[in-house]
Amino acid sequence: MPSLDRVKSMAKELRASLAAQDIHLGHSACLEIVARQLGHDSWNILKANSDAKTELAISIVVEHGREEEAAAFYQRAFGAVRGGVYLFEGAPISIDLRIGDVAIQVGGANPRREMEPHRGGPFFPKANGAVSAVFTLEVANTESAVKRAIDAGAIPRGKLEVATDGRRGATVFDPFGHIWGLRDKTPVRLRRAA
Repeated sequence: MPSLDRVKSMAKELRASLAAQDIHLGHSACLEIVARQLGHDSWNILKANSDAKTELAISIVVEHGREEEAAAFYQRAFGAVRGGVYLFEGAPISIDLRIGDVAIQVGGANPRREMEPHRGGPFFPKANGAVSAVFTLEVANTESAVKRAIDAGAIPRGKLEVATDGRRGATVFDPFGHIWGLRDKTPVRLRRAA
């Protein structure tokens, strides 16, 4: 289900589209329409379901001072949408992004903690793949998504292959050492049949 902000945005887009056709509905009426399109009986039910829903946000740690570079890469490579920026002494220490419905916060590793590892991280990867998680994006076309990521500065990790479920996939290292898996939303055999 899209985030509440996205649902509100969809209602606003619907209202503007209808107004362009000289059909005037209030924002609340458009919220009701969008809620029904998403399979809910009403906006109130959609909102209640959303309020009860747990959402995951991801923090990606990069080397201190590379936050802006990382945010720009994720925007170019994966279509991330930039949100707020948190500053410390005038410099960014954390940048909010969104990829689809997933909230991502790109933050710089604390240099003091890097010098005193016994205090615990989080730390940035010191080598490509020196991480404990892989970020996976489901895309319309893996081949073009991999090309876009490489054009933005990613390094190929493996070749494009077809998995046992029939979906093509590949992995890349981002310029900050993190591994990103890119895989087709639809298996190759189903796309060919359509």
